[in-house]
Amino acid sequence: MSARNPGEKAPGVASASPGTPLRTKEQRRAERAFGRVAPLAKKPEKEQKEFHSFAESFPTLIHSCGLVQALAFASAKKREDYIKDLCCVMSESEDTDALYKQSRTAGLSEYLLLAREALAAASWLKRYAQALLESESNSKG
Repeated sequence: MSARNPGEKAPGVASASPGTPLRTKEQRRAERAFGRVAPLAKKPEKEQKEFHSFAESFPTLIHSCGLVQALAFASAKKREDYIKDLCCVMSESEDTDALYKQSRTAGLSEYLLLAREALAAASWLKRYAQALLESESNSKG
């Protein structure tokens, strides 16, 4: 096991400007996912349940079918709102067209990295949907 050089950052830890705390990729994903899901808790129960249901299933779609097919399914189901949230958690951008294009045209190693990043982002959206939103299983009444 090799030691890091002095000043070299640990894997998965972003550089920060002076006075700004260092945060891992997971912390940044969690923060962005919370920012996207929390406002949905104020929406009507039906919208919460729809988002919750889709957020529950999307990571499984990526894992079983692949990112391109999962994105195509989301598009067919008119879930552009979810894909915007996914893009924002992945890259702080709502540019869904760039994600669609990159996932279709990337080489194998880039595609696998993109799919892994999308799976991590989708997992955070799922966790916060479970924690903050109404679902069929936890609805009142």
